[in-house]
Amino acid sequence: MPALQDLHWLLSSPSLIAPDHLPAGIADGGAALGKTWWDQIDQAALRETLAQHQTHTPFRVGRYAESLMQAALSHLPGHELLANQLPVQVDGISLGEYDFLLRQAAQLLHIELAVKIYVALPTDQGLRYVGPGLHDALELKLARLFERQLQLSATPAGRAALPVDLPVQPMAWLRGWMFYRDKDTAPWPILAADHLRGWWRCWGEALPRHRPDSLWRSLPKPDWLAPRTADDRALPFEAWEAKAEVHFAQSKHPLLVAEYAPFADAGAEIARGMVLSPDWPDPLWLGKLLAQLSPRSA
Repeated sequence: MPALQDLHWLLSSPSLIAPDHLPAGIADGGAALGKTWWDQIDQAALRETLAQHQTHTPFRVGRYAESLMQAALSHLPGHELLANQLPVQVDGISLGEYDFLLRQAAQLLHIELAVKIYVALPTDQGLRYVGPGLHDALELKLARLFERQLQLSATPAGRAALPVDLPVQPMAWLRGWMFYRDKDTAPWPILAADHLRGWWRCWGEALPRHRPDSLWRSLPKPDWLAPRTADDRALPFEAWEAKAEVHFAQSKHPLLVAEYAPFADAGAEIARGMVLSPDWPDPLWLGKLLAQLSPRSA
């Protein structure tokens, strides 16, 4: 069941941010906690819930991840999911929303969930983690998360919106992939040492290949979370490359790709990459994005 695989990944894959780099007072929704919760959940009940899960069009990775987390928290023994996507407003103006409010003993866990994919781009300002569309960057996301979203319960409106009057523990649940130009690129120190990494190239450049007989597949968004084993959609590199050639002749949209071991070797995913258009990054959009970011020396 793909949704079950994705939920297991959402709970047990490494955090993006190292716990000792989280702001004071913010708890880490790390892999160890996620694995503990996974082991406590009634798998039969969870499967029944996920079997009724419906995806929406257009598919959004963030909303899909939220629906999976909602299913898990709803079945977590000793906890009570009191609210999810609970809006906070003042005079009709939105201050944000609580992703999840989970009662745990005599406190509320305020969990903010994010699944992010960024490209580690060397620039004149040093290494920057940017979205493939150049509309977002890691540091902008972290600023929103730590300075606004996870501070909601510290505001009068945020306190008034809580369903019960209990102490609140904010928790960051951050998952995703960072894609690097070179495998030896030193990541930002705030990133967890074991964060998930892939490679990136622009179309037309030689692509990293881990073995000559591997299989390749361009991943649609519903397959962006948990690694899967190869199926009949996975192709020898040359056949996949021909399809990618057609794609980039018609579109500038990037391709998230997986490389698999051959079927004879069980077809496990062995690497993940981001293939961007030949003229990426667009100088105008990159300039607008970098203008929003704080200077960095490296």
